[in-house]
Amino acid sequence: MKNITLRNSGLSRRLRRASGMTLIEISLVIALLLGLIAVVFMGIGSYRKGADRAKCKIQLAQVQKAIRAYSNFQNLAIGGVLATTDAFGAGKALENQPTCPSGGTYAWTGTVPAVSIPYGNCDYTDADGVTTHVLTTGATGDSKDW
Repeated sequence: MKNITLRNSGLSRRLRRASGMTLIEISLVIALLLGLIAVVFMGIGSYRKGADRAKCKIQLAQVQKAIRAYSNFQNLAIGGVLATTDAFGAGKALENQPTCPSGGTYAWTGTVPAVSIPYGNCDYTDADGVTTHVLTTGATGDSKDW
């Protein structure tokens, strides 16, 4: 049996040199990852903005329902005075007055609203100058449509 010795041939040197990544390949991978991370952060910002808008509208609809129920139990006429001190507090329509998650301010009408007319709205405007935290007629949750 013959002893076969392997010599360092050109093929084995090329294989050893080919393993690993060049600086250009590494920087390309890093640039792609940074781009993907930027897209994710932009998506998170718009998701949060939409979630805050939805939460604000839900709170306004809940206040609307509580005010309508309170006015029904107290036999208050539509258009009658219902100040915020009468609407919010212990033993009243709602225990606590809600706050806008985006930092807007709620303005309450101070009167018992008619069906599908909002009791209050939010004055929040986004960076584009658009007011989006407003309940529209029929979106109050107390309309006869449902």
